[in-house]
Amino acid sequence: MNIKLAEKNDIATILDILNKATLKLLSKDIKQWTYPWPISEVEDQIAQGQVFKYEIENDIVGTFIIKPILQLNNLSIRENSLYVGRIAIIPEYQGKNIGASIIDYCQSISVEQNRDMYLDCWAGNNKLKDFYNGCGLNYLGDFPVDDYFVSIFQF
Repeated sequence: MNIKLAEKNDIATILDILNKATLKLLSKDIKQWTYPWPISEVEDQIAQGQVFKYEIENDIVGTFIIKPILQLNNLSIRENSLYVGRIAIIPEYQGKNIGASIIDYCQSISVEQNRDMYLDCWAGNNKLKDFYNGCGLNYLGDFPVDDYFVSIFQF
């Protein structure tokens, strides 16, 4: 297991992982993400040092972002907080504790930098909400976004 910042030459692989994960969510009627992912968004976030990759034997099998956040819905958050998002693992590697490793990594950054860290998911994704609760994240509630709700968690 190896987590490190994604590089410019990782864009195609990162997009492929995001698109595969999104299609799997959509097949379960989980409309958490939009398909396909815009390349410009991923390029910008890689350039800003916000995209991480999860490698197994030099193959990228997962990705996520950590970025500064000033506001999250109508939730009051502390200045200098971080947001974890877009945790995506290629389907054939899901269920192998990679998600838990990513959460552990993010928790260590939160503690190391003494910064609050948040993540959210579609409120209807009970399996993911149970997973985050099982990882020890603090469930802050469900908040409206457009025509749906998101569940927000804090590290």
